[in-house]
Amino acid sequence: MDMDSVIGRQRVSPRRKPVHLNPPAPAPRNRTVPVRGRLSLFTRGRFSRFPLVGAAKGSDGPGSTPRAAAPRPGHSARTAGIAAAAVVAALLSLGAAGGIPARYRAPARVVLHEEPSSREILSRFVSPELGDETDGGPGFEMPPLPVTLAVSTYVVRPGDALSSIAARHGVNLDTLISMNGITDARRIRAGTRLRIPNLSGIVHVVARGESVGSLASRYGVSPTALLDANDLGSAVIRPGQTLFIPGARMSATDLKKALGELVAWPVRGPLSSYFGYRPNPFTGIRQFHNAIDIVAPEGTPVRSAMDGRVADTGYNAIYGNYVILTHPEGYQTLYGHLSKVSVKRGASVQQGTILGAVGTTGYSTGPHLHFSVFKKGSAVDPLKLLK
Repeated sequence: MDMDSVIGRQRVSPRRKPVHLNPPAPAPRNRTVPVRGRLSLFTRGRFSRFPLVGAAKGSDGPGSTPRAAAPRPGHSARTAGIAAAAVVAALLSLGAAGGIPARYRAPARVVLHEEPSSREILSRFVSPELGDETDGGPGFEMPPLPVTLAVSTYVVRPGDALSSIAARHGVNLDTLISMNGITDARRIRAGTRLRIPNLSGIVHVVARGESVGSLASRYGVSPTALLDANDLGSAVIRPGQTLFIPGARMSATDLKKALGELVAWPVRGPLSSYFGYRPNPFTGIRQFHNAIDIVAPEGTPVRSAMDGRVADTGYNAIYGNYVILTHPEGYQTLYGHLSKVSVKRGASVQQGTILGAVGTTGYSTGPHLHFSVFKKGSAVDPLKLLK
């Protein structure tokens, strides 16, 4: 058997130059390079410019293994660059889709401050996506730390005043008064030991029916702050229990009373009669006098001793022209023997408002002011309240 009978009349394709992966110059449009043999079917038309994978430069004969085309120099570097660009694009698309927060920036390093703040550490290092407090944005608001009452002692020095002591320790004046149960600040002397709290507030004794919620609502503080200040493990309180109400203030009446400023002199002058029993100036019979008589020239302005409201005005056979005022905390004041009345019923007055003028109307021996103070209907010695 000879070779011609095996291969017949098949024509062996001559060896051709290999086709490059990226030709240096693209062929003109619609121009094809015909290839003889079996490869011509795949290299016509639209595929004429692209090599076949694994295409051989030629063959040495039937059954021979084709030789792969050698890659063009620089192909490996170009492929690596394209792959890196693809990875970056994939990461960016993943961030835009929400896979990785696009705004997230990991801190370069964590710096521990000398005085670490849990608020700063949490907001800047644990949750950087919440923003930095110092960048002007909304940031992250941490709740205030709980504060528990702590008390120190201060000994009053010569020349000290309650207001200066309170300012020196960073608390309100009424806090100092309430904490020490001061009823008359004028009696504080050098050597007195004062209890100084570490925060402003007042002392409250729990009454029957009161609760943490009602006290918080009454004084305008949060129940949590009240519990924290008193280091209470539960909201159960009992009558008679002493609590410190953080941030609460004394009423203006109680503060003025403690400072000796609750009642101001309605008129200045010598006293002709005091509060208590005395002989009646007309009959000589010993009677109780529920006021003080202040001598002053007729026509001298009479001023309101306290803030309040005009409850009544008129004329009485004993007190002559009179004015009655009502005040907070159940106080009332009476001004008698006036020569004239300058206010009307229902009007609001401030301490020092002119009510009328000194006179001698009614049951009187001469120009003077009959001045009475009542607390919840009972007469009180004005001298104990006047500043």
